[in-house]
Amino acid sequence: MPTIVDNSEKREGEGRLNTRDGTPVIEETYHYLVKADYAGQARLDILLTTGLPVPGVTIRGYTICKGVAATRRPDAVLYWDITANFSSEVKEGSDGHDPSSSDPNTWVPVYETKWEPIQEVVAKDLSGVAIANSVGQPFETGLTITRKIPMWEFYQFEPVSVTDETIIDRHDTINSGVFKGRDPETLLLSVLSSVVGFYYGQRRRLTQYQLKYNVKKWTHKRLDVGTKFLDAAGDQKAYKTPDINGDLVQVLGSLDGAGAPAGGYETTTNHPLDDRDNTAVLEFDIYEKSSFSFLRK
Repeated sequence: MPTIVDNSEKREGEGRLNTRDGTPVIEETYHYLVKADYAGQARLDILLTTGLPVPGVTIRGYTICKGVAATRRPDAVLYWDITANFSSEVKEGSDGHDPSSSDPNTWVPVYETKWEPIQEVVAKDLSGVAIANSVGQPFETGLTITRKIPMWEFYQFEPVSVTDETIIDRHDTINSGVFKGRDPETLLLSVLSSVVGFYYGQRRRLTQYQLKYNVKKWTHKRLDVGTKFLDAAGDQKAYKTPDINGDLVQVLGSLDGAGAPAGGYETTTNHPLDDRDNTAVLEFDIYEKSSFSFLRK
């Protein structure tokens, strides 16, 4: 009976990540060296050597063996170089069965990490100093910066009992609690596609998700500024400061997040003191929250 030399695969090997019809496909190649019993041994005997992957049966991670090829060495006729090809490709409409004992609806997805640029308007630098001109006035349009954030795209098998309405409700939601070690409201989930088809011998739903991580949270942020403030008694007052002539004029002033001037009050006149470096930043919820409990991790 032919045998695998050293009873293991060779150190050589390849791995590829492709896409077909918008679906990522993992492809892997494994190599073996088989020694025949005699020079004229049948090729089928070589391909059926105990320990070699079996097409349609052997599973490695998320891939299944698609084929095995054998090439005889011309200078050593007892030795055959074996190549085994694996792929994760699943085709809708296949009438085959799942060769593994596991349920695809429980598989943890393979994640692909990408980076995406986002633009945001900032009013303070990294030290918390207000971005303003040399007089201390903020720029009219603010400062727009580009930042790259990580995102993950992955596919997940789900039961057909997951309805289209449920999928719609999952789209454009943020995490209500800690998920995969990320703080609440820092992960934005999008549904890129969701198809009900025949996979691994059963009708299942195959959904493509995308997670974007923003360490600064997916809330809408605005500087707390206004032409009015609350005085010490809680009454609204016009935000005024002296002009170059000493006259009080209404201006857009900084607030502390509770309606009071960010710089406090001038003690004798109760006039507001503007302090742009301590202007509060208000956050507003613009996305529905979800526990993400349906995502397998």
